[in-house]
Amino acid sequence: MNLSLSFHRTVDATLALLYPTACRVCGASVESWRDGVACAGCWAEIEVARQFEVSCLKCGIPLRQLPTTIDSDEQRCGRCDPFAFDCARSCGPYRGALRESVLWLKRNPQIPPRLQRLLRETFARLNEIEAIESIIPVPLHASRLAERTFNQAEVIARAIAAETGLRVDAVSISRTKKTEKHNVGMGARERARSLERAFRIRAPRLVEGRNLLIVDDVMTTGSTAQEMARTLIEGGARSVVVLTLARAMNEFMP
Repeated sequence: MNLSLSFHRTVDATLALLYPTACRVCGASVESWRDGVACAGCWAEIEVARQFEVSCLKCGIPLRQLPTTIDSDEQRCGRCDPFAFDCARSCGPYRGALRESVLWLKRNPQIPPRLQRLLRETFARLNEIEAIESIIPVPLHASRLAERTFNQAEVIARAIAAETGLRVDAVSISRTKKTEKHNVGMGARERARSLERAFRIRAPRLVEGRNLLIVDDVMTTGSTAQEMARTLIEGGARSVVVLTLARAMNEFMP
């Protein structure tokens, strides 16, 4: 038996016995530390969704199952056409195991191995579309960063960098506008208006002529990614793609 596998199984069994943890989704026992805050069964539901959902080729939002007569290059929602980024992908839908992992990350700068694997796979698909040169986490406003003490988007960026060797660029763009926290009642248009001119390029030489990857925890309406991508393109970036841990499905910016 592989020694590493044997070691991990021993660790899992010991932790399950001494420090039993309940899945934050269904309440079942989390049997492996690699799964973080959700059990293997809840993660399996995310895996199935990733495998069978048909998504818009640009923004990645799931589409209803398309007829087999539709060409793959026509799999687009149409609503994302005005967006400045080339394409966006997520590790899966913002529900179940992914939702609880995102909420955990907002308070704890840790990404479990299961989610790191999904990040690696999602990045690989994006990198096939456009060879990425650097990773830019969505910045927090200085006052928000002081409240949280860390930026979860930067945690995600550094997890990807550890797997790929790419540089994390957390200095070339800043958030100069303190936007209100987006809540459930705020519509797509209101979110977009609140983010107008919210970002500023601070180091143009790190942006100009580069293929850039924006990373964040969740894409909801796409307005944050759109405004940040627009700023980077205006700053001279060659292309911008977006990767998020999860994708909210209940609303989208028209």
